[in-house]
Amino acid sequence: MVWKALLKLVRWYLVAGHGQSVEIQPIFEQMIQYALAGMNIGRGGVVTESGEMAVIQYVAQLCSSIASNPIIFDVGANEGQYATQVLRIIGDRGQIHCFEPSKMAFTQLHQRIGAQPNVILHNIGLGEVEGIRTLYSGAPHSRLASLYHRRLDHYGIRMDDKEQVTIKTLDGLCGEIGVENIHLLKLDVEGHELNVLQGAQRLIETEAIKLIQFEFGGCNIDSRTFFQDFFYLLNPHYTLHRVLRDGWVALPAYREQYEVFLTTNFLAVSRSLKG
Repeated sequence: MVWKALLKLVRWYLVAGHGQSVEIQPIFEQMIQYALAGMNIGRGGVVTESGEMAVIQYVAQLCSSIASNPIIFDVGANEGQYATQVLRIIGDRGQIHCFEPSKMAFTQLHQRIGAQPNVILHNIGLGEVEGIRTLYSGAPHSRLASLYHRRLDHYGIRMDDKEQVTIKTLDGLCGEIGVENIHLLKLDVEGHELNVLQGAQRLIETEAIKLIQFEFGGCNIDSRTFFQDFFYLLNPHYTLHRVLRDGWVALPAYREQYEVFLTTNFLAVSRSLKG
């Protein structure tokens, strides 16, 4: 096959020492870009193109086995882009809890899907401890709003807009509202994903959350968190996977090569589903 011939050629260049020549570096850099795209790394920012639709479809297929009316938590709902797709696929079979701390984005979220009978909106964020935090953004109801004052000078963006927001823990909130199981927990909170999981230790340890989809990318540079942190937190109770356009590939062991700070979605599947 063509790809095998190409690999042999690359291997020959490397063994012969030519691969470290200055003039061939642009070729290897382009090969890296193609490889990352082929693994869906860096393409996790748009729900209809990131592979997230495949996860939602999976939940729809599991409805008959894990729950006829699944409970889905959309954490970092922004204006309802993800929840809209969930409603389109799941319909009224489940209950969707949307979490958005920004008041302006929450207003848009409410206008977009607030009238749906199976949607519950929460104007709060989630984290490892309860309290009041500063939310930073570069524009009103921005999808980049983060609890970290991100440095995005290389994109010409300054995160200088500030807003005080309420943070709760997932363990505490579920106790308050009487939710015992979450069938899909989707996390897109601009670098705060690990903190949300740290505030859900009870739910994770009991595998009350069946599927966890989380983003990992450039935001984790600013929050100083690593894929290793997610892997070792979740691995005792979940199998981890990288989400592709039409499915996902298993990551059975941690490797340093997974530390790629480009927006990518990962899926943690409760080991109880394997039984």
